[in-house]
Amino acid sequence: MEKFYGMEPRISFSLKSIVGLVVIFLIWQGGSLLSITMLNALIPATRSGLPGLISIYLTFLFLWLAIFVVTKYFYNISFKAFLLEGKKPNLRIFLVYFSLYLLALILYLLVDLLVHPQLFKLSFDPLPWFGTLIVTAPLILLQSCAEEILFRGYLYRMFRPLKGGVFWAIFSTSILFTLIHGFNPEIHGNGIWGPFYYLIMALFLGFVAYQTNGLVAPIAIHFAVNIFNTAIWSYNSSTLAGMGLQSILYRNNLDMRFASIGIFVIIALYLIYKIFVRKRDLS
Repeated sequence: MEKFYGMEPRISFSLKSIVGLVVIFLIWQGGSLLSITMLNALIPATRSGLPGLISIYLTFLFLWLAIFVVTKYFYNISFKAFLLEGKKPNLRIFLVYFSLYLLALILYLLVDLLVHPQLFKLSFDPLPWFGTLIVTAPLILLQSCAEEILFRGYLYRMFRPLKGGVFWAIFSTSILFTLIHGFNPEIHGNGIWGPFYYLIMALFLGFVAYQTNGLVAPIAIHFAVNIFNTAIWSYNSSTLAGMGLQSILYRNNLDMRFASIGIFVIIALYLIYKIFVRKRDLS
C-alpha cells in the first residue's frame, strides 16, 4: 500500500504544515482581493460579465504561487516533485480521464433531457460559444489544477500520515472541499443534496488520485466537470450565472438530487470497471 499516491514527497501533519496551510490561504485570498480591487478600479469592465469572470479565474494564480512558496520554503520540495512525485506528466492519462468523464456527463445530460424535456431550452450560438470557450478553457484548467493541487495535493499529503491513512486523508480533504464550496449558490435550496453532491464528488476525486498515483487523473476529471458546467449546459442557480458564459443547453433549475444520483451512477460504473481490471490482471 505504501507505493500509492500521497507518500512521496512527504508532508507530515504538524504545526509547520498547519502554518503552511494558513500561509497558503493568506497569499491566495490576500492576492485575490488585492488583484480584483485593482482591476475593478483600473478596468471597470471587470466588475461584471465575462471580463469579471476572467479576472476571478486569474486569482487562482495566487493559489499556485502560495503552494509553490510553502512547498519550496517550508519543505524544500521542488514544485515539479510536489506535483508529479518525480514522474513525467502523463498526457495520455489526462486525455483518457477527461474524455471519458466528459462523455459520461454528456450521457447523464441526455438522460436528464429525456426525463425532463420541459426544463430545457437550446441556447447554442456557435460563434460566441466557440470564442468564449477558447478564452475560458485555459483559465478553467488553471482553476481546476489549482484546486486539485490544494485539496488532493497539499491537504491529502498533510493528512495521509495520520492514523486511518488513506481513508482519513480522502475523507478529511473531501469534507474541507465540501465546506469551501458551501458558499456556491447551487448548494442552497437543495437541502442535503447540495452538500452531498460535492462530498461524493470530492471522495471520488480523492479515490482516483490514490488509485492512479498522482494528480493528473483528478485534474482531468475536475476540468471535465467545469467545462461541462460552463460550455455544455447552464442553469439559473449556477455560481457562474450572469458571467457572460455561452452554453449549448439551458436548464431552468438544477435538481441536485437528480444530479447526485447521476454522479453516483458514474462513480459506481468506474468502481465496477476498476474491480474488473484488477481481477483480469490477477488472473
